[in-house]
Amino acid sequence: MTLDDVADELYGLDPADFVRVRTERQKQARADGDKALAKEIGALRKPTTVGWVLNVLVRDAEDEVGDLFDLGEALREAQQHLSGATLRTLTKQRQRAVRALAARAGEIAADRDHEVGDDVTREVASSLGAALADPAVADEVRAGRLLGAVEYSGFGPLGLVAVPDAPQVPDDDAADEAAEDKAAEEKEREESRRHAEAELDDARAALSDAESTLAEATDRRDDARAEVERLRAALAKAEDDAAARDHDVDEATAARDAADARVRNATTRLDRM
Repeated sequence: MTLDDVADELYGLDPADFVRVRTERQKQARADGDKALAKEIGALRKPTTVGWVLNVLVRDAEDEVGDLFDLGEALREAQQHLSGATLRTLTKQRQRAVRALAARAGEIAADRDHEVGDDVTREVASSLGAALADPAVADEVRAGRLLGAVEYSGFGPLGLVAVPDAPQVPDDDAADEAAEDKAAEEKEREESRRHAEAELDDARAALSDAESTLAEATDRRDDARAEVERLRAALAKAEDDAAARDHDVDEATAARDAADARVRNATTRLDRM
């Protein structure tokens, strides 16, 4: 058993089974005498819903994910040779492919008895878009061990960049379309930010709950230790009392034996008369 084996198993599981199986693998590693592996397994974190959906997507739709990423790589290589009009067409095709694969991810989650909402689907689509723009992100997604949504980590624009077109007469329809695309992109970014803020609030609430639970557990432990000390003191007193009673028994036994001897002596004298 290796860390890679365990990670591959855990990040393909239903989220409800993650902690239980992780604990089982930790115990197995300890039983095998591999404390270092047990510690590494314990450090593996449970994924968010978005992370889990992406992980099962790359497992259950590996070919479709590979095709999408191959498309992104081809577009990146070709972008310096494309006109603006052609690039806009390909970009729209890419966006449709991302949305279709995000919808497929929702279907896979549903097949596993987990219905996901539009917010999760949008974050999955955003993560796939980031993977198309950044090969490093694509490698993270392909690994199938994500903890949550991923973001584009480069410094350039998320979309493809075209070589300049020759000057053209302004096209009102094209301008309107570009404005709509920009507005849609801004809306997606704002929604992603709101989701990230909501996730942060949830994480802070979970931290607060965990701290409260820790405080309560600490109080109960301190009370239990105090009770142990009280019982130890009571036991020591009881042992002292028992020792004192042993002394009383010894004295009473000696007195009884002396009285018994007197009775025997008196009886002997009487018999001699």
